[in-house]
Amino acid sequence: MSAPKKLIVEYEDGTRREAVFGGLSSVGQAELSALGLCESGAADAGKKYLLLEWKDGWKEIAAVGGRALEILRYYTIERTEEIGRLSMETADGNPELLFIKRLPGRLESILFIDGDGPQAYALEEKAMVKEGGKTERYFYDKKRPEFKMKEPTAASSRYTVLLDSLRGAVEKKGASVSGLLTMSERDRIPIYKEFARALGLRAAERQQDVYDFLTVALEKLRNK
Repeated sequence: MSAPKKLIVEYEDGTRREAVFGGLSSVGQAELSALGLCESGAADAGKKYLLLEWKDGWKEIAAVGGRALEILRYYTIERTEEIGRLSMETADGNPELLFIKRLPGRLESILFIDGDGPQAYALEEKAMVKEGGKTERYFYDKKRPEFKMKEPTAASSRYTVLLDSLRGAVEKKGASVSGLLTMSERDRIPIYKEFARALGLRAAERQQDVYDFLTVALEKLRNK
């Protein structure tokens, strides 16, 4: 099956509206895949990844759509409970939003892994807004001058450390990067589980995102 190009919605009166399939969020594409309207590979094509790191050392991988360009802002909202909101700037101007539920105020850093090169963000609360019973705490905001993205060299350094750790796990397993990439996905999964434990990587939402991220990282190692 070839890659999908359009999403068409037909109404009872015969009216049709279309949207570019690639413009859908990763969640939307995954839901269409679950309904059998496209293959999972098509839904996963072009994904980019976030490595979220907490102050207590916990790490999670989250996938975002291929439209994502950089982080727009990260802030928490407190009402009866605290929820983190991570907003990704996209090429079409419609931000992609992720919710951070685990200790949102203690998220320490984010590494956005894009084909054009990684971006690093150190999170530090520098602004707070109170309104009624709601408190918003801002840890990064592209539009506020007090927040700055880390230098490209810092991002590359952090990604290199991760890649070196993965290379070490591959060598300890007695495997090769090229050999792993030629294996079927079913055969790679048990090995990927070992690598994820060794690197301390967990899924923010879908375990498949961790496996897909490891494939991207292995391809990076193969091409170095």
